Amino acid sequence: MKTKFATFVSTLGHPFLTLPVFIIFLLFSTEPVAKAGLLTLLIIGGIFIPVGLRTLLGVRKGKYTNLDVSDQAQRQQWFIVTTLLLLVVTAIVWITDQNRTLRLGMICAFSLLLVSQLVNTRVKASMHLAFHTFLGLLILHMNAVAGAIFLLFAPLLAWSRLYLKRHVLEEVLVGVVLGGLFGLIFWIIY
Repeated sequence: MKTKFATFVSTLGHPFLTLPVFIIFLLFSTEPVAKAGLLTLLIIGGIFIPVGLRTLLGVRKGKYTNLDVSDQAQRQQWFIVTTLLLLVVTAIVWITDQNRTLRLGMICAFSLLLVSQLVNTRVKASMHLAFHTFLGLLILHMNAVAGAIFLLFAPLLAWSRLYLKRHVLEEVLVGVVLGGLFGLIFWIIY
């Protein structure tokens, strides 16, 4: 029962679920529908779909142990493609001069992913907690109550990652620190 609950919490807090939902909400609440649709297609189609498919195929072919890409060496390879795709999409968002919140959020997310890739050579930071903390601070910037509720889910998410043995405490804490750092950078720049 505990394992099922931990898996549910971990899935609910997975960056491949939380990030696209946040992006769709942000875009459709700040942009005209047609523009929001195109930007959603760019971001989700340019990053999440190719990375998701690559991850699924990697698991099926045995290149990755699991969908979380929990193995540190496997994760380093995964980071390269993901970081490049995020760089390209972030560049398009900046070149086309999209709204300030989106541009800053994308550059901070790219920086978070790049630093996480560098940190991964020493510590396998929890990307669940890194992006959850980062998003929580972005949401907090827009809506204090929603941001606080989102951030209050972090300890439960951390427990799930530890319980499922995807991470040790140091990796969870490094994820929280990285996400917090780039969330604060967003606040300072914005």
